[in-house]
Parts: sequence; C-alpha cells; structure tokens
Amino acid sequence: MLRPAIDLDAEMTASEVLKRLALNGFWVDATQPDARARLERVSAASNRPLDAVARSLARDAHRFGAAIRRQWGTHVLWYARALQEVLERCAAAQASELLVDVLALHEPDSRPPVEWADSGILLSNSVVMDKGQPMAVSLDDDSWLPAARPGSPQAAELATRSGPVGAAPAEPPAPVQAWPRIEAPSCQPAAQPFDVIVGFGAAQQAGLIGGPVALPFEPGVEALDLRIELSTGTGVEALEGWSRDLRVSVNDVSAAEVSFRLRGTEPTNRERAWLTMLEVRYLLAGTVCGTAARPLVILPAAGPNQPAGPGFGTAWQDMPVTATPVTLTADALAPDLTIEITKPDRNASSGHYVCQLSSPHELATERGPFPMDLGQNAKTFAKSLVEDVRQYSGGALVQSALKSIGLLVAERLPPQAFDALSELGAKLAPDAVPAVLITSAEPYVPWELAWMETPLDAKRPSYLGAQVLLGRWLRDNDMPPSGAARKVVVPRPATHPLSTLNVSNMAVMAAWYKAETGLRKLPKAEDEAKLLATTYRGVPLAARAEALTQLLNATLMRDFDAIQVQAVHFAGHGDFDPNRPDGSALFLEDGTPLRSLLFRSANYGGERQPLLFLNACMLGIGGELLGDMAGFPGHSLRGGFGGVLGALWEVDDAIAHDVALEFWQRALPPSPARGEPIGAILRELRARYAGDAMSSPVPTYLAYVYYGHPRLTLQRVP
Repeated sequence: MLRPAIDLDAEMTASEVLKRLALNGFWVDATQPDARARLERVSAASNRPLDAVARSLARDAHRFGAAIRRQWGTHVLWYARALQEVLERCAAAQASELLVDVLALHEPDSRPPVEWADSGILLSNSVVMDKGQPMAVSLDDDSWLPAARPGSPQAAELATRSGPVGAAPAEPPAPVQAWPRIEAPSCQPAAQPFDVIVGFGAAQQAGLIGGPVALPFEPGVEALDLRIELSTGTGVEALEGWSRDLRVSVNDVSAAEVSFRLRGTEPTNRERAWLTMLEVRYLLAGTVCGTAARPLVILPAAGPNQPAGPGFGTAWQDMPVTATPVTLTADALAPDLTIEITKPDRNASSGHYVCQLSSPHELATERGPFPMDLGQNAKTFAKSLVEDVRQYSGGALVQSALKSIGLLVAERLPPQAFDALSELGAKLAPDAVPAVLITSAEPYVPWELAWMETPLDAKRPSYLGAQVLLGRWLRDNDMPPSGAARKVVVPRPATHPLSTLNVSNMAVMAAWYKAETGLRKLPKAEDEAKLLATTYRGVPLAARAEALTQLLNATLMRDFDAIQVQAVHFAGHGDFDPNRPDGSALFLEDGTPLRSLLFRSANYGGERQPLLFLNACMLGIGGELLGDMAGFPGHSLRGGFGGVLGALWEVDDAIAHDVALEFWQRALPPSPARGEPIGAILRELRARYAGDAMSSPVPTYLAYVYYGHPRLTLQRVP
C-alpha cells in the first residue's frame, strides 16, 4: 500500500519525533505533552474547547508512513515504516533515545529508494522519491505507483496528455560552447584548508552536476563580467569570502577562473562526517544565470571514517542533485533583490537551509551565504502555519494569528534580507517599489507573510507581499550525472521567469456543478468565467476531461483553427487531501477530482509559457490548495507554464470573484496598453487586507501566492 510520508531523520530523538508528529496532527492521545502544548495554544488563541480543537487537527496515523533518512558513514540509507508504529514506539521510549535505536534500524533493513516516475512493483518498505525528495512509502508487496502501472487506465490517460517531460524544443538550441567547471576534492579532512576553482571547461567535468553553458556574446562584445557566488552547508567555512568577480573572454572561455579558499570544521554528528554540496551561482548584471554543484564530504581531521559497505545505502557522491543550465543573459527587468534559499545537505527531514542575496544594485549589506533553520522540516513548518489560518479565519483573532505567523516567518529569514530591503528603499527613486524574487529549494513556507518591523510604506500592511513586488520561482531542473547520456531539453521550469508576455488567446475553464456531484454550486465562479470569456474573447472550456486534455496538450481550437493560449484561468472548487501523496485537486464539473500531477505532463515550455490563474473558490474545504507544493505550482511550472497564481487557504467566494476580475482588468488592458506588473497588482490587492478594522478582517486578500517574475507584464496582441 502506498502511503503519504512524514520525513524523519534517524538521529532525531524520540522527543523530537513526537513534536514533529504532533505538529502534523498525530499523537497517541491528546494528553501527550507535545500534542497538548499545540492544542492548548490553538485553543487559547481561537477560544475553542480543547477537545474540539483536537478533533479538528487530528489525523489518522494508520493511513500514513514514515520515510526515515539515515546517514551511515558517507552513505545515505532509507527506511519505510508505518507511522503508527513509529508513533507508539517513540511514545514508549526515553525522550533522549535516538530514532535509529528506538526502531532498531539495521543496515540490511534499508531499501533503495524508488523514483516516482518509475513504473513497476514497489518492494515492501520502499521509500518513493521525487527528484531525490521523499514523497510516499510502500509498506506492502505488489503496490503500484499511481498512474504508472503498465496497461492501467491511469497510465493510458497520462500517456495521452503529452510527450515526456523535457521533450525536444521546436527550434534547435544554441551551440554548446562550454561547461561549468568546479575543481575541488570529493572528500577533505577537517581543519585542512583547500582550494575550490570555479570557471568553465570545454567538456563535461566528472563529478559535477550542471548543464552546458550558453554564451550569447553580442557583436562587438569581447568579454562578459560575471559574479561567481559559492555556498555550502554545515561543516565548511570560507577563509576569504564567498564571492568573486570573473571576466570571461569570448576568445578563451576556458581560461577564466576564480579561486576560493575553504576549510572544513570537525564533524560532530553521530557518523562523524559532514555531507554537503559545493553550489555555484553564475550572475550577470545581478541576474542569476544558472547553477552548478558537486558533492563534498568533510571527514574528521584525525582520520576518515570508513564508508558504508557495498549494497547498503547510496554513496553521497551518487545522490540525486539538481542544477540549472547556465545561460549568460542578463534580465533587463532584473528584480532589485533575489533571495535564494538552497539546501546543500539534501536532507528533507531537517530544517537546515542556506540563504544568499543578490542584487543589480551596489549594496553595503552582506550577501551571504547565511544559515537558515526552520526548526522543523519545511513541510511541517508550513503546514502548521496554514492550519492556524484555518482555525482562526472567520473571527477577529485571524488578525493576531496572521501577524504571529508573519513574525515567525520573518524570524526564519536572515536579518540581512530586511537590511537589503531598507537599503533599497533609500536608494531607489521615491515612487519606486523594490521588486523581490524568492527562489527556494523549499516551496512550502509562505514568505509573502513575512512581517516587516520597519515597513517600506507605513500606510500598508507590514507583510512582505504587501510592501514589495514579490514573485517566487523554482530553480531545480534535473541535470544528468557526469558521464550520463544527455538529451537536449527545454528547461522546465525555465532558468529565468518571463518578464514580458504577449497574449493573443486566453482559455477560461469553469465548472457548473450539479447537485448529484455533492459539490456546492459556485454562482460567483460561473459569473466570473462568463465575464472573462466575454471581455477577453477567451476560449470557454467546460471543466471536463476532454477539454482539460486539449488544454494540457496545447491543442485547443477556435473556429476550427488550432490556437496557442498565453493565459489560462480556472474557476471552481479545490481541495487538499492530506491522506494522498498528491493531495491537491481541482474538481471537474462531474465531481471528479483532478490531481495536480497531471499538470506536470503539460506540453508547454520554451516559447510557450502561459500564465495560469487557479482561482478555486472555497468556503470550508480544501484550504491547502497550494500548501502541498508537489501540487499545482510545482507540477505546473515543471509542465512548462510561465507563472502560476493560487490560494494558500480558503478564500471567500465573492471576494475571489472580484479579485479575479480586477486582476485581469489590470494585467491585460485593451491593446496597445501594457498591463501593470503582476507583482504590483498583487501588492495592491494584499494591501486591502483590513488588519486594523473593527470587524473581522478577511484573509482572502493575503491568500494569493504567485510563482513568476515580479515585474511580469502582459500585452494583448491580435
């Protein structure tokens, strides 16, 4: 049986495990200290009885599994266990006892993880991974991955939706002229300084993950001046800084290189080895133009541990790594500040991240890398925040809850991020609003809600998303390991989000729900769809499987002619089922839940990157539409969409209707006018959150999250 997974680490104590499980709604009984602490906090804040709060937050542990990561020397091992068993054993153990001992985990008991995209039978006690991150566990033999069983109706349905992810582009790619180059040891004793050389090479380098470099030198340009930024995780310090300037000559690209002097710190973890990544970012005029990485192990100064024996676990050097193609093209509308959040330890069960800042402006603020600690893993941290909004929405206490969440989120960002914003506020023109792009390896935390103690505009709510033009992006394209066969692909998502988009066609999909579906009619959503289709001469699509297939396959028709759409709007019901690995769903008009995984197979990317607005109007159902970021934003961007908007929690039906109409009115005015930047529109809408009103404020205005360029503008074309 395939069950959604809670991420745990074998070196967590029983007490730490119980705390994480309590934050996710699991406990042996409500009197368990960690559970009771959470329930009492919510009960006091929401003025609801403790037992009522417990019933609303509790989840059935029998329907979940645990994906347990264990470091063994320089290898990584995985174990799948029933969550109920983990819960009961930890509750009976000493608080300080490590999970590896509580569950008596042995090397031969580990199983190689299975990738989500693979087909076939899952082994018992297997962890199911997606791009190196645990998604689910298989606890019984003969369990099949969803939509992957050969010959199944689900597999056939998926096969009709598009070609494989990474299909070849219609136009031939630019010639490959160079590859990223990172020269560094794979293992290094602590306390001994070592050099890391970063540059470019004529061929793919062994042990490095990174794509080919596109070098678009314009006529008359003899050299490019780049900024090289290096970062790592725990266990490494830079003796002479983390960034360097690099001039690349068009006549001799391979000659350009910079050097970093690093030193490892003594490993203090149980296995006496730090497992981390050397991650390089290539910047041109403040634009992050791509990344490359290679694994690094820091061993004890007195002598390295012996690596795990063959057959158990995966060597750190063989772990899945993500990087992006390096396209050395500056963004003419580059954000004023890019906040990049990476995870060099590749350990989803920990809350340890690294943050770096970049800007096209000269700033005195330090750029990083800065360590970040969410306390819990990102999914648990974000889930508890969204649940708090659910508990308090509809009452006056939502104002206090949202501010508390904002303060908590802001504490997780390095203070230098806010220092940089203050510096930009003083540096830019008086009427200019800073544009901020957050690219993150953790797509869960609502950074839009980060509370600014010193807001740039005191007349607006102090939430980051109401103060600046804000967008998010994912920068985690798969790159093949060194020496592997490589196909020319369209990066999905693109390395850079679009900053301009011409719109000749819009698709408008809506559902007219009938009583037999069990779903409430949404007259406001129906009206919204009709108005948008009329105003923008949109292609009206009933929310049916056939129309959705045409949309995802980019095979829509108008007046018997094939057309391409550049904007897509959905209005209807949404839901989130925490008992499914792919829990996000939009409901078709016959009541069928449409899982977000299907959007991963969309046939977009390259020259075709539509903007997708998922306005799933909900009252009391499915609040975490975007809280599961394997959900619609992640899958849609990996399906080639150029931007995604949606709601983090329940939204008021009438307000969502008005938000949608105003959004498109301002984003897509009549030709030849160009629309307002998407980040500016959302900033204005978030500012309408009446946090100081005497009546209960409506959190709908703060619910919308946007993945895309903060300065993206649209223009209607014939």
